[in-house]
Amino acid sequence: MLMKKAEPMKQYTRAFVLMQVEPMKERDVIEELLKMDEVLEAHMITGQYDILAVVQVKRLFLQADYDNVFNSAIAKIEGIKYVEDTNTVIGMASKTKFSEST
Repeated sequence: MLMKKAEPMKQYTRAFVLMQVEPMKERDVIEELLKMDEVLEAHMITGQYDILAVVQVKRLFLQADYDNVFNSAIAKIEGIKYVEDTNTVIGMASKTKFSEST
């Protein structure tokens, strides 16, 4: 009988951070976001929120994904001048054309 090879543990947690910022300060906030190692992408968006940032942090063995994302990235983002509010969404499983993060 052939044994199925174990899948490697997911190494990173990816989160999507929606931000409300002061009017006309979106570009300033995006520039600050892109200086952070954890931020992969930043987008100006329409709707209730002004900016969407894609954040990726290395998983820690004994820490919940949300706590890790908060401690690694969200606290920094909330400290950026002009950021008024955030809402964080953590993906449970994902597939992309670029890489797999399941």
